[in-house]
Amino acid sequence: MDASGMQLWALMVTVAALGGLVVYFGFGGWLYLRYYVRRRDRADEWKIQPKRWVPDKLHRWGVRVAATNMALGGLITGTFAYLVHTRGISALYLEVDDYGWAYTVLSTVLMFLALEAAAYYTHRFLHGRWMFRHVHRWHHRVVAPTPFVTVTMHPVEFLMLQATAFLPVFLLPVHVVSFGALLVYVLVFNLMDHSGIRIAHWLPWHSSSSFHDDHHVYFHCNYGQILGVFDRVHGTHRRHGRRYGEDVFGGKGAPA
Repeated sequence: MDASGMQLWALMVTVAALGGLVVYFGFGGWLYLRYYVRRRDRADEWKIQPKRWVPDKLHRWGVRVAATNMALGGLITGTFAYLVHTRGISALYLEVDDYGWAYTVLSTVLMFLALEAAAYYTHRFLHGRWMFRHVHRWHHRVVAPTPFVTVTMHPVEFLMLQATAFLPVFLLPVHVVSFGALLVYVLVFNLMDHSGIRIAHWLPWHSSSSFHDDHHVYFHCNYGQILGVFDRVHGTHRRHGRRYGEDVFGGKGAPA
């Protein structure tokens, strides 16, 4: 890599890192300020778990870990963008005319489904006994999540999720804008998903914020990211009349 290449790489990494941090702490901060600061005394009106609050020390730790992971994500995303731009790796394309509008729309939907499938199966893998206790347990230290702990997780887990998010673009041609928009969309949804705020999404395919909040309360269930379909197919959605807990592995609970 020559000097100009190094400058371009550094620029792409910086833009990716700053962009991610702005979305994460900008939108997450707005949610936190609007509810956790201005409506804290009315938690029963909006909070899914109104009696549970993250201890300040744990929350500060969570924010530091999240900020580190977002910076790491910027490094990975920026490097990936640089390699796409300079070496043409992946099946991403720039011109809609290469495949046409119909395929561009269809491939965007298929990529969304691929990202959802990747998130579900990776998340379920992380809930195996060894992975949960040694890696994923970081994320579950917070039982009543806030927007700021959305990516509070072990760096190994964060790298796994990044890898599985990028893998589909090596298999399915998709427009670069579509893929970028999907990544931002998923991040914004996850911020709402971890907000601890009662949010009933107006888009019909979205699960409510309570769906993932239940995952933090009951641990081994509700693995899906945006859709609930994979949990329904595999029977890993939380069901009333079943017992769940940190030591009840498998995703289907135990007899009550």
